[in-house]
Order: sequence, then structure tokens, then C-alpha cells
Amino acid sequence: MTVVALIPAAGFGARFHDAGPKALVRLAGKPFLVHALERLAASGRVDRAVVAVSPGSEGAFAEALATFEAMPVATTPGGETRRDSVVAAWRASGAGDDDLLCIHDAARPLVEPADVAAVVAAAVEHGAALAGSPVTDTIKRVKGGVVVETVPRHDLFAAATPQVMRAGLFRQAVEAGLFEATDDVELLERRGVLVRTVVTSRWNVKITYPEDLARAEAWLAAEGRP
Repeated sequence: MTVVALIPAAGFGARFHDAGPKALVRLAGKPFLVHALERLAASGRVDRAVVAVSPGSEGAFAEALATFEAMPVATTPGGETRRDSVVAAWRASGAGDDDLLCIHDAARPLVEPADVAAVVAAAVEHGAALAGSPVTDTIKRVKGGVVVETVPRHDLFAAATPQVMRAGLFRQAVEAGLFEATDDVELLERRGVLVRTVVTSRWNVKITYPEDLARAEAWLAAEGRP
């Protein structure tokens, strides 16, 4: 069984006042993408990766990956949406039904290798698993700027990536017809597949705004992390 990482990286970093691909925004001197790939490889559970890139940015991604040797990495054109890019990466991966797809956002460059390994191990056993953490904030449902409900949080789980699943399960979801979903395992959930949750480090944050990047830089500097 091969574990293939799929990285949808065709989005742009508009919130960083940067017209370039978000996956190539630099953190501690290296692109988000390279940080993420290094950590996936360091888990010891990911064999290779396919990165879906925006058409026209192939040269920039080739330059960013030129010295990366921790595992084989291929690129393929992405699509207009994240879902399109994940599907494009899967189609380019050549993964068989018994292989595992490890879908991870380049914008989560601080994922811990041990957490990647834990999610992969859960998917090996259960067929599908995702990283995340229990919700600790009080959640309000709001309509028109007015609170209409306080949502009990005892069983709420904030989903993150990696999300790992057997390629055959993903293929069946694609062949059944894609629909709008907020993450990848939702495609499986709606087909009745049970998805295992794995609590992972809260530093596996999605870097969305410049202040997120500043906090990540400070954390790496304080920890002396690469």
C-alpha cells in the first residue's frame, strides 16, 4: 500500500497582498509548500506527493521544489476550485484503490510529523480519518446579526488536514457525482463512510491572514524549529 499526499496549491495569497500562489508565500525563508512537504515526508508514512498548481505558475513551483529531495513530488494543473484541484491531483497520482490519499493544505505548514503518522495509521485501520481538535470556544448560530442559538460544543470537532482515506472510497465519491462540500472527508460522510477523528497539535493552524504568519514565524523562532 502506497500513501500519496495530494496538495491543492492552485489558490492565490490575496490576503497577503501578494498576487502569487499562496502555497509559495514564505515562512522562515521557505514556502508554505516546502514546509508542509518536509513534515509529511518526516512522518515516515507518506511515500510521494502530487501538487495541483495554478496554470501559468509551473515555473515558480518548479523553482520552489528544485532542491526538495525528501520524497518524490510531481505537479499537475489544478482547477478553479479546491475540489477541482484535489480531483486533478488524485487523477494524476495513479493511486490504486487500496492506496491511501493523504490530502493536506499547503497553508498548514506547521503540521507535526507525528500527527501525520497518527492520521495515516487511523486511516489504515478504519479506511478514513482526519486531523483536528475539539472545539473549545462557545459557538453561536447567528442570523441577521442576531444570536438565535448557542450550539452545544461537547461533541463539536474542528476539522483540519491531513485528511486520509482509501483511494477507492474517494474514487467512488467522485464517480457518484461531486457536490459542494467544505472538506474532503465530507464526500465520504455523505455516502455513509465512518471517518475516524484524530486529535492533533493546535499548532497545525491554517495560515490565512498576515497575523497568522507573524505568529507562526514567532513560534518557529522561539522553538528553534526548521
